[in-house]
Amino acid sequence: MLDKEIINKKKIKNVLYFAENSISSIQGGGIVVYAVLKDLPPENLLGFFEYRNITPAPEYAERFSYLGQPRFPKLLKSFKQSSFVSRLFKVLFPDYLVQKDFNFVLKQVNEQGFNPEIIYFSGLSLRYLMLAVKASEYFKVPMAILHMDDWPAREAYEMGIFAKLWHKMTVKTMKIAAGKSLASTTNSPRLSEKISKLTGYEHKPANNCNFDLLNSKFNSMQIITDNQIPVITYAGAMNSKLQGETLEIIAGAISELNSEDVKVHLNIYTSWQFAPRANLISVPDAVSYKGHVSREKLTDIYINSDFLLTTVTFNPVNLLLFKNSLSTKLSEYLCVGKPVISVGHPDWHLHEYINENNCGFAIFMDENYKRAAIKEQIKRLIMTPKEELTKIGLNNRSLWEKAHDVRVMSKDTRLAIGLNEIKLMEY
Repeated sequence: MLDKEIINKKKIKNVLYFAENSISSIQGGGIVVYAVLKDLPPENLLGFFEYRNITPAPEYAERFSYLGQPRFPKLLKSFKQSSFVSRLFKVLFPDYLVQKDFNFVLKQVNEQGFNPEIIYFSGLSLRYLMLAVKASEYFKVPMAILHMDDWPAREAYEMGIFAKLWHKMTVKTMKIAAGKSLASTTNSPRLSEKISKLTGYEHKPANNCNFDLLNSKFNSMQIITDNQIPVITYAGAMNSKLQGETLEIIAGAISELNSEDVKVHLNIYTSWQFAPRANLISVPDAVSYKGHVSREKLTDIYINSDFLLTTVTFNPVNLLLFKNSLSTKLSEYLCVGKPVISVGHPDWHLHEYINENNCGFAIFMDENYKRAAIKEQIKRLIMTPKEELTKIGLNNRSLWEKAHDVRVMSKDTRLAIGLNEIKLMEY
């Protein structure tokens, strides 16, 4: 670890940012970064990203460049990235590909007249990590790291017969990056433990900290609502092979419960690209798609809910990336002091976290799930005595203050960049 005394706390550093997710106020891993880098002036940022379906935060929109697909030689461009030939080329000539990417980055840096002073990595691939390390070495500046998910495990699996070699390359690069980092974090305790062991450098959990709602709302916050029919709220993405497939099963179970006179409502809030899927599973007086709302409106929605739901895939292969993660929405859910319901594969770290910290209710679902059993679990949890729900809610608020409040979780990274601590009045 580099000596933190070299950090100039009086000057905000110029941040060169690498991640598939742009810095976003809407969705994706960029929400976490948006909170951690709160009030970073746009002129102090230059970013490179991959996912164009996620809109960058307005103040940073002009500071991002689309990196695009890996820059293979012309002869290989007709092959899919997942093809044997493309994977072989990645393994044999990684320096060629990272240099091609870096040439593009260097062109943008020079055109912008940008002088990088720290490299911020929050990516999901060896490609982006190698590029970040390359930039750190070229500009002779330190790094700050946020590993959002277990991308090394997912990517190694996707490399097929080259998995072991790719994993070895990944760990080697991760060690180099960690050695250059002034602040190394991940989005969960389990992932921090795993990456710390892999690299030999400490990575601290930041637990998906984000802009955790407006404190003024909590003066009138009620853990127990006046709802005659319990309301379960889901807020987040609905990718077909991740959250979406599990949410559809929960929606079906809730629809059946209502038809059996067990009254409970599921309200879904998701962004525009998932509207067709959300509308498809809507059922009158049972499951409702409520649209895409602002974070400010979500505060009131959470407070007026009885339970807050988060899901992940039940397919073990699709789980690889998120197995050791906590839900991005978890810190928001804990912040409003509502019981959390986690649903998905039994190996999901969030289940363990919820049970260990008494945050709510975990519903395990693997590929052999039984809808009847899921319905029974939902029926039991909505009948939980109010006294117990109140205890869980107060506990969740306390847990947020201790382990999810961005003011606490962002300190090391903000110190590395030269940003001031986030104050309570800034919420």
